[in-house]
Amino acid sequence: MKKIIFFITLFSIIIFFGKNLNPYSHSMFIVHDETQPARIQEFALNLKNFVIPPRLAPYFSFRLGYPVFNFYAPASYWITSIFSLVGHDPIASLKFSFLLSMIVGFAGSYFFFREHFDFYPSLTGSILYISSLYYPLDIFVRGNLGEVWFLALFPLALFVLERNAKKPSKLSLFFSVITLSLLFTVHNLLSAVSFVFILIFIFLRPHAKINVFSVILSLLLSSYFLLPLIIENRLTYASYVAAQTKYVDHFVCPYQLWQSPWGFGGSTKGCTDGMSFKIGKIHLILALAGILAFLFNLLKSKKEKITRLALFLLILSAGSLFMTTYFSKPIWDLFSPISALFQFPWRFIAFSLLGLSFFAVYFFHHIKYRFKNIILLFFILLVLINQSRYFYGLSLNKDHFQKKYLSQEYIEKTVAYKIAEYLPKTAEYQSWRNFDNSKQFFQQLNFDYTMPAETGGTRLIIIRNSLFEKEFKINQPAVIYLNIHYFPFWRILINGTPYTPHQFDMLGRPQLVLTQPSSIQVAYRETFAEQLGNYITLLSFFILVYTIRSKKLWNRLVN
Repeated sequence: MKKIIFFITLFSIIIFFGKNLNPYSHSMFIVHDETQPARIQEFALNLKNFVIPPRLAPYFSFRLGYPVFNFYAPASYWITSIFSLVGHDPIASLKFSFLLSMIVGFAGSYFFFREHFDFYPSLTGSILYISSLYYPLDIFVRGNLGEVWFLALFPLALFVLERNAKKPSKLSLFFSVITLSLLFTVHNLLSAVSFVFILIFIFLRPHAKINVFSVILSLLLSSYFLLPLIIENRLTYASYVAAQTKYVDHFVCPYQLWQSPWGFGGSTKGCTDGMSFKIGKIHLILALAGILAFLFNLLKSKKEKITRLALFLLILSAGSLFMTTYFSKPIWDLFSPISALFQFPWRFIAFSLLGLSFFAVYFFHHIKYRFKNIILLFFILLVLINQSRYFYGLSLNKDHFQKKYLSQEYIEKTVAYKIAEYLPKTAEYQSWRNFDNSKQFFQQLNFDYTMPAETGGTRLIIIRNSLFEKEFKINQPAVIYLNIHYFPFWRILINGTPYTPHQFDMLGRPQLVLTQPSSIQVAYRETFAEQLGNYITLLSFFILVYTIRSKKLWNRLVN
């Protein structure tokens, strides 16, 4: 019976919260990060060309190639691209992904709560988790695919670690490593902060050894992304652009967590924003009731198995909400300029939701009254109906959306400027920004090379012109500029000899001084750091499989 109720609830979530995420509808909602469909399209394009893992968006920035996937956490794109590879367009894939994230968030939080509480309170808590208003804000207002998937994966990660701590099994080890690897590569900033919380959680639970092993192996499994991110991030303007957003302008006033108008604008300085930061009144009331009940039991010296876990989640939730407010400014200032990379203090709301839902479950679990289960089912229905009014966006006809945000012109001339931090430093940042929406410049760049006017009759013979490999011949001495944003993963051969450019124009296009007729090859080839990351990822996967199959190694982990 409980399984039937669980799946009915899951189906109800799809109906109530996912009604505006229908992948086959003829509309699409407009979000702050409208570049997501274009990014999905480029990521899937890499996979279709067997460029794995994707690191380059070949059509971005005037077809010069843009290394966005080398530095922007890719886990959500791996998940979303699955839908693209089976034939869905980027818009439908994005909707599928948002819908799936809600299902994973619901299931992950439910299984985590179920480790400690009864069925009906746990089911109620998981509904409260995904119905907290920060969830639809991330989907329908911000459109932040990575952050939405962080919300989905965080409770699932705690669940699999909890399973390892209580009843270690080879299956739970496998899923903990995979889940943690996804969590650590789903959002650059939230993933980095979650690593600290995950470690604290591990040492609060029994059997820390197997979970420490899971974390280490998950980091190694993520090396294909983390290693190049650490080593090569300095080759882009990421730190420079992130510092342009002043965190001091984006603190939340405490009352905004309780009540702030629902809107589709942005975050601004002061206590009046175009977007809402309210968590949900019923969520906060129930969480407070659960916290008071827990503290009351704690003061009465009632020992509970979950005391350490509850204290951890209480500190995590309260601390996270505190970090969103102006009162935390001294802490932000203390860790500046590192804290400046976080950009928006209200991102910390994401860490509070699970703890708030946990204490709501605690409250429902401990109160005793007749017909509690039936009342909770009615309560779930009321939450689904009431909160569904927030799960919508400002819609645009799908054809119009595609023309505006998936047109070749938008992809080639606009998207990169929305994620400007990943421009290689071989280019001059301000000069590059001046070409935003320049049609004249775009027409200049419709070729595989640019040649100074004084070269006169020099002829170009194109041999090959693909997204990741290009080859052509020049019939006489000349000075040319290759139309690529130069980054070390581009390999250049002149007459079969490797050539490393040292002179670039303002767009980071490498200058080639040819003293004779020449054959030129340009090919995407991963750098040593990128290849090393790939090898470590593959090796760590084999270690995971070997650990599961080896009785001797497994016994060392669990004993």
